Amino acid sequence: MTRRAEVTPRQVGFPDAGKRRTSGLRREEVALLAGVGVSWYTWIEQGRAENVSGNVLDSIARVLQLSENQRLYMRQLAGVQAVPHPPAAKLEAEPMRPFVDNWWPNPAYIADHAWNIVVANAAAQALLGIDAAQEANGRPYNVLREFFTSEHVRSAFPSWEEAAPTLVARFRSHAAQHLDEPAIPALADELLSVSPYFAELWHRYEVVEDSCGPEVLSHRDVGELHFTRATLDFTRRIAMRMTVFLPTPGTGTEAALRRLSHVTLSQGMNTVDPLGETR
Repeated sequence: MTRRAEVTPRQVGFPDAGKRRTSGLRREEVALLAGVGVSWYTWIEQGRAENVSGNVLDSIARVLQLSENQRLYMRQLAGVQAVPHPPAAKLEAEPMRPFVDNWWPNPAYIADHAWNIVVANAAAQALLGIDAAQEANGRPYNVLREFFTSEHVRSAFPSWEEAAPTLVARFRSHAAQHLDEPAIPALADELLSVSPYFAELWHRYEVVEDSCGPEVLSHRDVGELHFTRATLDFTRRIAMRMTVFLPTPGTGTEAALRRLSHVTLSQGMNTVDPLGETR
């Protein structure tokens, strides 16, 4: 009712009919523009309607000129799946770089909804070969694609075959939050055509929580590294997620990461140390 009172007839294309007894739109006008019955709209507005569809709510949101946050809030109140629309413009990577560089020397990266890496710190680049893969392929480094198609990434996972089922189950669980995004089924179709092992795992239809878990990586200069992988979500609106690899105590991984940091520095990579000094 508050939003309805704020929208003028002129804003929705109605002619100016002079002064009205009430400000904003009438219920009948909202119902007409949204393509629903007046009684049904009234029940929705009063919170008495049951089983309201998301399409009807989106139509009402359009008429009332709700923001994206308001549209999602209305869907949540009605118990309807509230999936954000993708951002109108692609987010720039560089403003997000401090989020990953501040974790140095621990590996960290930020990926989008389809697991394309947007930005990564030098430790993640060294372990996963991110820059080299992007230069070779001419497209963003995709966590799932590189895992199943890159020999470098395969060598970075000492237990590659054992890690693969969990990775695919994590991706399937994550993909359910972005059902309307064409990039996700396109990626799955691509890997189904090139990787029999991915196809086998994909057709198991397994899902696991994609928040944290153990991870073992390997680098030729420092050997095996044992981590707890933690995935942290930004707002669903921008659909970005940061993954950080935290050293497992008692495994020597923290010292190995320090050694790896000297290797990456000697190779000329720009990094930020824990004190925030660019090297």
